[in-house]
Amino acid sequence: MPRRLLLAIAVSSLLALLLSLVPVDRWKQTDLATFQPSQPFQMTERNMLDLFTTVSTHYNIKRIKWDHASIYVDLAVKPGQNVQLPFVYQDFYNLAHDLFSLTYNVNQVYFRLLEESDLLNGNRLLVAIQTDRQSHAKQTEVLTEVDEIEGFVKNSFPIRIDPYFYERISP
Repeated sequence: MPRRLLLAIAVSSLLALLLSLVPVDRWKQTDLATFQPSQPFQMTERNMLDLFTTVSTHYNIKRIKWDHASIYVDLAVKPGQNVQLPFVYQDFYNLAHDLFSLTYNVNQVYFRLLEESDLLNGNRLLVAIQTDRQSHAKQTEVLTEVDEIEGFVKNSFPIRIDPYFYERISP
């Protein structure tokens, strides 16, 4: 037993001596930050759905269409469902912000809120908003309050609201 212990000590000392002779430069690595800012990626039809699975909206996303540098997003509500316009603005702002900050090749966002109806009548357009990268870049800080988002969207982007929205949909 003592012989094996002495042999183990001798082998480990020899191993430590040999490792100390190895040049240190080969073992050095640069330190990498654990949390690095993500780099914008290129939006394509193949990875478009990956981005939209991480986004939460107040109303259901019905359709997404990618056409070169433009993306079309349709949200849908059921007939008779109450829709609050500030939440529509918030959904639009959050989607546009994510699309412009997480990608580098999306230049326009077209956003529509539709009322779903039967197949014969089709869907009815309630609200339409559009923006481009330059218009959205005017806001340097990320807005989180509903009132701030509503004011920014109303003052910065062209908005089309159908009169039917005020008559039947909004509370």
